[in-house]
Amino acid sequence: MRIFLLTLLIACRCLTESLQAQVRISIDAPDSLAFLLTINEVAVNSYPVVSLELNVSTSGKTNLKAEFPERPTLNFSQVVNIKKGAAVAYSIERSKGALKFILTSESLQAVNMQSPIETTPALIQSDTLIQEAAHNGCFPLSDDQAYQDMHAAVDAQHFEAKKLNLMAEFAGKSCVRTDQLRYMMSKLSQEDNKLALLVAARDHIYDPERLKEVTADFFLARNKVKADEIVDQER
Repeated sequence: MRIFLLTLLIACRCLTESLQAQVRISIDAPDSLAFLLTINEVAVNSYPVVSLELNVSTSGKTNLKAEFPERPTLNFSQVVNIKKGAAVAYSIERSKGALKFILTSESLQAVNMQSPIETTPALIQSDTLIQEAAHNGCFPLSDDQAYQDMHAAVDAQHFEAKKLNLMAEFAGKSCVRTDQLRYMMSKLSQEDNKLALLVAARDHIYDPERLKEVTADFFLARNKVKADEIVDQER
């Protein structure tokens, strides 16, 4: 009986230490910087994403490496210090002219909602990781600078027809996210023009599973129906 209790005590202690060693890492990047992540020389994802979250059993000095398939000259690695049982969030941003992992939040509450994911020399699998298999939209995303330049050109126009032409031309030869398209549509006051822009962009959306969100940007019920029909045609 004593041996059983001792074994149970040791097992509980090991489990507690394992959960305390587990950390949750969240990383976000700009829309134009879809990345591949490596943690301590272990690949995390095989398809570029702009956001991910995962649990791993690691702490202390941790080597994070971001690779950008479409812009390899921007690849970088950085050693960060992660406390045991912490939940940390980083954003990929420029600091003093170079991309870095910038710590945006840190919580010392133990991550114990899921079993630890060991950092073995293989692709890390995680229910919390945004998996690339679900992606069915266009790729790669449009260059952020080109997107900003387009908006500058649109803002310089006084006539809505010219604004529409510029944005439709850009959307028709680019790859944009749904939130970017909605922002473009917000620059148009006439709902017929918004529908025209939606038609131009519908085959060039990075995240088509979110495209139905654009119906919220229409006031007239008949235009909401038309927007739904356009989105369904894309699917």
